[in-house]
Amino acid sequence: MEDTLRESWKNPEIRKKILFTFLIISILCLLTIIPIPGLSHAAATARIGDWGSTGTVIDILSCGALTNGSIVSLGIFPFLVASIIMQIVTLAVPRLRDLAQAGGEGTKKITKYTRIASLIGSGVFAALYCLAMKDTVMPNINFWVAIVLCGVTVAVGSAFCGWCVELLNTKGIGNGLTLIILAGIIHNIPHDLLMPYFEAYELGIVWALVYMIMGILLAIGMLLIALLVNMGEKKLRIIFSKRTVGMKQYGMQNQVIPLKVAQAGITPVIYAMTVCMLIPSIITMVATDSESPWLSWAKNAPTSVTFIPFFIIFLVFFAYVFALMQFNPYDISNQIKQNGGYIQGIKPGKPTSMYMMSVYSNLNSADCAYLILVCVIPLALSFIPGLSSIAFAGIGLVLVAGGFIEIKTLLDNALKVEADKLKQAGKDKKRSKNYNKK
Repeated sequence: MEDTLRESWKNPEIRKKILFTFLIISILCLLTIIPIPGLSHAAATARIGDWGSTGTVIDILSCGALTNGSIVSLGIFPFLVASIIMQIVTLAVPRLRDLAQAGGEGTKKITKYTRIASLIGSGVFAALYCLAMKDTVMPNINFWVAIVLCGVTVAVGSAFCGWCVELLNTKGIGNGLTLIILAGIIHNIPHDLLMPYFEAYELGIVWALVYMIMGILLAIGMLLIALLVNMGEKKLRIIFSKRTVGMKQYGMQNQVIPLKVAQAGITPVIYAMTVCMLIPSIITMVATDSESPWLSWAKNAPTSVTFIPFFIIFLVFFAYVFALMQFNPYDISNQIKQNGGYIQGIKPGKPTSMYMMSVYSNLNSADCAYLILVCVIPLALSFIPGLSSIAFAGIGLVLVAGGFIEIKTLLDNALKVEADKLKQAGKDKKRSKNYNKK
């Protein structure tokens, strides 16, 4: 990682992208301290404090803006929901699926539809936010003026966060969703490391220190596991047959395809968390009666027993779907056959497809087992008194480890692209010189 960062910083084009990425994230962090006009800041933050673990998750997605009652309180949550809906619709509708596979123009259209869906989502969630905050309007301002001002501000703030994601995708180093979520998690790390100490302080200072040290050791262990799994890969050697014509040999060179254990990356965790949080967050925003059993369940849904099985189901579902999008066994086996290649010891055609499918299933089973192990164990341990603060520690560690690995991959790809550009420029320059000589 250190070598990649050093080489990336030396390259002027990549350095511009890195600085632009820091600028966008810095602007978002700055916006998290600007309060919503028309609302009593103290009353709004107190109201959000009653949202329990649901508010904690949305707060992470907004880099701490929700608890600050900021103009970007919803963060990238509406954009995430819109992205998930578009991914599912694209897979379900053949026309959109063909459009997504059509190349650059098709991707632009899908991005446009996602942008429209995120704008609609921003408006809907802003209206729900206003409904939740109707009791926190400042008394010296007209109620309807304040509530409309609040709704417009929150909607525009959320839409701006979605626009920042697209800017990071196009002009930054890429994958804006991961970068913003990573920034939100890193923002909460000091608080999360100290929480076990404060929660166990009533048991005595010794037990509080023991809890904190155990939490830090557990976090380090899980982080190492997450890094090892994200860096793990199976190398698949492809042999291409060559044919000799005269004095020359024709055919592709033998290749090694590195198949990652975590093919889907951290996307399944992000999407599963968002889907499982969708209904609780809506209920929390809509319900205003503190005595309502629905509100009591919704605000603590992420740390309840019922949350875990649903989270596991969606986690496995998204892991298999996104891994299939990255590595389709049948497509790869067909490409190998068309180029006259084969895997050593396996016949081309159907046997290769079956072998690739078994590799895909084994890698995804290992990835799902790792995600469930690291994400669910802290959720289960959070039921122990004094350890409630570590509920999302596993999810956070997976996102941090996977996020840094993904950043390294993005920078490596950018370095490769710049190297190819320089190589091509050298060839063009040499060709131009030869042409001038002639």
